[in-house]
Amino acid sequence: MIRTKTLLGITLLATTLLFTSCEKEFDSPPIKEIPVGSVLTVADVKAMLVPGQETEFTTDLSVYGVVTIDESTGNLYKETYIQDATGGLYLRFTASSGVYIGDSVRINLNGGSILEYTDMLQINNLDPDNNVVKISTQKFKQPEVTAMASLIDTANSSYYQGRLIQLNDVEFDCAETGKTFADALTQSSEDRILNDTSGNFVIVRSSGFANFASTTLPTGKGNLIAVVSEYQGTMQLIIRNPAELTLYGTRFKICPDIYKYFSDENITSGGWTTQLVTGSIDWTTSDQGQSGNFYGVMSNYIPPNVAAETWLISPSLNFGASTAPIFDFRNAYNFSGAALEVLVSTNYDGTSTPSTATWTPLSVKLSSGGFGWVNASDLPNGPVDLTPYLVNNVYIAFKYTGTNSNGSTWEVDDIEITY
Repeated sequence: MIRTKTLLGITLLATTLLFTSCEKEFDSPPIKEIPVGSVLTVADVKAMLVPGQETEFTTDLSVYGVVTIDESTGNLYKETYIQDATGGLYLRFTASSGVYIGDSVRINLNGGSILEYTDMLQINNLDPDNNVVKISTQKFKQPEVTAMASLIDTANSSYYQGRLIQLNDVEFDCAETGKTFADALTQSSEDRILNDTSGNFVIVRSSGFANFASTTLPTGKGNLIAVVSEYQGTMQLIIRNPAELTLYGTRFKICPDIYKYFSDENITSGGWTTQLVTGSIDWTTSDQGQSGNFYGVMSNYIPPNVAAETWLISPSLNFGASTAPIFDFRNAYNFSGAALEVLVSTNYDGTSTPSTATWTPLSVKLSSGGFGWVNASDLPNGPVDLTPYLVNNVYIAFKYTGTNSNGSTWEVDDIEITY
């Protein structure tokens, strides 16, 4: 019995040694080294752009920077921006990059390309696995406090492209009241107009895929942090997070009750109508001379001049409960012809020929020509007083007249009625 136990113990020991000797030691995967090559600044990289051409990088070139915006909100897709002491750079990847705001990274440009698309300089075709080295995290870049007038000056576009900035004392345009950042239902990107106290404006563009697309725009005045992009000569802002829009203060511009800004490029939206009394030329919209800033315009010059009487008429306005309604708009004109008439009626039915109603001229400031813009409220006028019309069903109209021999081009914008 003792011998049996001994043999059993020897057998177990041999089995244990056998299994132990068969265990395989797996090799650790090799750490992929991404070459450094020549080191460039962001400014150096931008200087390599050949206008009108896409140039591929075929050698190891590295640029260091801090990530200033990432894909986490869905406002960007397979793209990011980095910034160093010399500027910001827009990067496009072949897959989600895996980098986040505050990451300090090295980008090897080999295999990527540089080009300018719709006036925005970008680096394309970067592979997150082969072109990106994450060095450290939590190295947040502070935004550069910027005046909007400087930002939208085309002479400064190359400086601001890709930079993280902060705008102070700004607010969304009254035309944006009640809108969301983008269209989450159709997942369409949308532009929203942001104003400063001096009348300058810039576009804030957001993706319909952003997780804040359905969030309603803030309505107050305050500060905004964003990254700068450019599209066909127009500067645009890309926000990182709605929390960086502290627009909760008292507005510098009180939004009117009724307004028509033509930013939707639609002459009859908002209940406005047109009436063609003579001829077939109608009011339309244009941004000629004011890229991206649309206005209403009427001209009887096709060429040649043709006889025209065309009205642009407001929706019905109810002043019955008001005490001091006022009216204002901007206007400009050029060429010889009859002056634009601005009229008010309390017995128009909203659909018939204007001659079926009684119309009273309003005293407004009109442009002196040369397409010089003025406000109807400019001195000595002040806002147009509508207190003589404290009733419901009031209409305001712009009447254009031209003949076969002459006719001006009249432009109107920023129509505002407050009651």
